[in-house]
Amino acid sequence: MGRRAGRSGQAAVFVALCLMSLLLVVAYSTNTGIAVNDRIRMQETADLSTYAVAYSEAASLNDITKKNQRIAQVAKDCRSVLEHAHIPWATPGNCSPTDPMAEIALQLCKVELDLAILDFVQAASYSRSVTPALKAGRATAKANFDGVERRTTFFESIPGSPTAMGTYWVSWTTNFAGGGAIPAIADFQQMHETAFNYQFMQFCGPYGAPSGLVMSPTYLLPTWFYKDDKNPDVWVAGRVAGTPTKRFLDTDYSSGGRDRGYFGASSTGGDDLLVAYAVAKPYDGSVGPSNLTGLQANGNSTPTPVYAPRGIEYPKLSMYDQYRARMAGIQDELTGGLDPATLILLDGISLGKAWDTSRFEH
Repeated sequence: MGRRAGRSGQAAVFVALCLMSLLLVVAYSTNTGIAVNDRIRMQETADLSTYAVAYSEAASLNDITKKNQRIAQVAKDCRSVLEHAHIPWATPGNCSPTDPMAEIALQLCKVELDLAILDFVQAASYSRSVTPALKAGRATAKANFDGVERRTTFFESIPGSPTAMGTYWVSWTTNFAGGGAIPAIADFQQMHETAFNYQFMQFCGPYGAPSGLVMSPTYLLPTWFYKDDKNPDVWVAGRVAGTPTKRFLDTDYSSGGRDRGYFGASSTGGDDLLVAYAVAKPYDGSVGPSNLTGLQANGNSTPTPVYAPRGIEYPKLSMYDQYRARMAGIQDELTGGLDPATLILLDGISLGKAWDTSRFEH
């Protein structure tokens, strides 16, 4: 009896050890599965939120392009007015180098151009284009990873980031309202030498008789905007980091950080902190003509004509509001501001992580 009881006791201990080991394996496997699932969800959240920013920026660029088209259309309409239905302007008794009625029409054109220019500048400003996009990205992150201590950033506080205020600027000049420079969604340059002139009849002959056709001075006015590159340099990198707020088998979450996190780690920045990056960009549209010089820039086909069928159409045709958003790779060569790999490397240092960005496949 004593031997059998001893064997039974040993077997019970063995079974208990086996059950405990099995329970530990199950617990470890469960926690590992939870961590892997959370990491996948975190990456998907980074993708979605970053794409949301790029999508919003694409919509802004489409709106900006339409406003630039408006400037070009106003310039075209002004040329049409000054053309005067192919009939020279004629004010009897006028012997000046300009025609009074044509000058009034030109002043009205300047006002309309200024309104269109200011409309463009307002739409391109950081507060009207980038700020709402960042807000959309954060809202997307919150909606797609509920129940997590999130730290969502699009690097708007890092100088040189494409989403940081001051990385891009738009400078402008108007005919009456002055000008300036403000942070914008992209670097825009303005055409200042768009030429306007008109033909008129001078009355300088005897007894006020017509003395001949005269070409007015050429007025070089500020008009539409352009970029040196067809596609904006703007792109957005997003990072979502945090620790899920649920209680798991060995996770006692506390918002204050006094907890064990995944497998006993700290949820305030220990090894349990999940970090995911994503890169997206607007693409495939064109705000305006690129690298225009000389005759193409001001819209005149020869030094003196009133009419410019080729020149004035060229900028408008090169502006097309077809911007969309696409995901981009961290290793993509995206110009403008800091490149994605550098930005993420700097961010890793701020988190106390030494990222090897060459291993990022996203």
